[in-house]
Amino acid sequence: MKITPEIWNTLTIAIASLRACPDWLRDQANLSWEQVSHLPILDNTGFGQHAIPIVEQKTMTLDYLDFLREQINLNPRGLEWSTILKNRLTKLEPFTGKELIVATFFSKPHSFTLRVCPVTKNVICSE
Repeated sequence: MKITPEIWNTLTIAIASLRACPDWLRDQANLSWEQVSHLPILDNTGFGQHAIPIVEQKTMTLDYLDFLREQINLNPRGLEWSTILKNRLTKLEPFTGKELIVATFFSKPHSFTLRVCPVTKNVICSE
């Protein structure tokens, strides 16, 4: 999905609503649409440089929620990761069958993912 000015506006509103947010993400959210549209792709950035966010519109499926449950039960990456997955599952379950905007932001070596309701512009979960 290509980032449009409207989607960028939705994402900046979502980022502004976050209580806890990395400084680099707030800095990126303060960029204009024109500036964001000219950011390089992640592979063409160096340490501390912003990259153009990857944005997708996805329907929250039962298959994905089942995958999260399976990963939680397997606990392959330890308790901390399982806790993140449990939190994600809890927040995403009410949106089964609904479209969400999933945006991943980058500033090497960091990344941050938001799941946003395109209708309300509310953040569903962030990590």
